[in-house]
Amino acid sequence: MMGWIRRFFAKPQAAPDAPPKPLVEPELPAAGNPPANEPDPFAAFLPFQIRPLESADVSKLISVFRDAIQVGTADQYNQAQRDAWSQAQSHDSLISLLSEGETVVAEWDQELVGFAQRVQDCINMIYVHPDSARVGIATLLYQHLEDGARVDGVSRLTAYVSLTAHDFFQFMGFNSEGEEQADRGGVSLTRHLMRKSLVTN
Repeated sequence: MMGWIRRFFAKPQAAPDAPPKPLVEPELPAAGNPPANEPDPFAAFLPFQIRPLESADVSKLISVFRDAIQVGTADQYNQAQRDAWSQAQSHDSLISLLSEGETVVAEWDQELVGFAQRVQDCINMIYVHPDSARVGIATLLYQHLEDGARVDGVSRLTAYVSLTAHDFFQFMGFNSEGEEQADRGGVSLTRHLMRKSLVTN
């Protein structure tokens, strides 16, 4: 269905290739997905579902987490950095981490392809599998968390954002307060501390 829609509406010229991009985590850099300033025109036709995390999801999330880092951040981080980052969470530690705050997952054609978490005023994670990049999933996940933060009366959001995800978060209204270094098993990873006000002046 999706392939037929894309062929039907496709322009004659091929679009330039771009690497998959976004992500986030409390003490890890946020990674990412598609650059938000280049939305996929077919996203509205695609069978996305954003829903709360269920216990059965976690076994699939660990592969989304690792593949998103290994593939999606390859332009900004070397292999040693990606290995240290992607191995920072085990199945059990991810279960423990995701038990906090609000966690939502994205399903596409009944496949779990992404997840995101907010703990109070911090966007802890946004991870999307690289095979599902550039179709707006990271944006949908983020918007769900921001809506929840507004309902909870949060006035400002904070995120520790990878170099890969910087432009995505900037497009979503975040401002960088500078770069900093996160340590993962003795390996240093550069990230941005970014914040967004939810208060309308």
